[in-house]
Amino acid sequence: MKPHQAIAMLCLVLSAMPVSAATCSVSATGISLGTYAPNQTMPADSAGSIVVTCAKGALDSVPMTVAYTIDVSRGGSSAFSPRDMTSGAHTLRYNLYRDASRNIIWGDTTDGTSNVTGALQLQPSPSTASATHTLYGRIFAGQNAYPGAYADSIVVTVGY
Repeated sequence: MKPHQAIAMLCLVLSAMPVSAATCSVSATGISLGTYAPNQTMPADSAGSIVVTCAKGALDSVPMTVAYTIDVSRGGSSAFSPRDMTSGAHTLRYNLYRDASRNIIWGDTTDGTSNVTGALQLQPSPSTASATHTLYGRIFAGQNAYPGAYADSIVVTVGY
């Protein structure tokens, strides 16, 4: 076999191999925790959503599973529990959870927090799949809140 024939055969084999690459994106719905009265005796609860979408192109003819993790940052807080929203120099304690009973703090697996894992099944080309995850919020009861609009910015990171 001549050397140029071996190279040509190798190129044909590589060209025939499916490309198994997916691209993923994330979108999130902000959580409006509503109005909180000073020294409110019940927590203020709300929920939002995080959507993970993955796609693969027209050249990929093999089904694939894309496993992912979703981490949620501390925001402007120094700790995950509690997180702090601010209005000027004033703070209001709150947290974000993975579960409706608000027992599992959603974070990045540090400081006793948990992240969310999932997997999307992509069919032969082209294919797109999405998964929605609910993010539960709670402002803790019994805070002597100063009147004002409180806010925090959370970074949502999807690894796949």
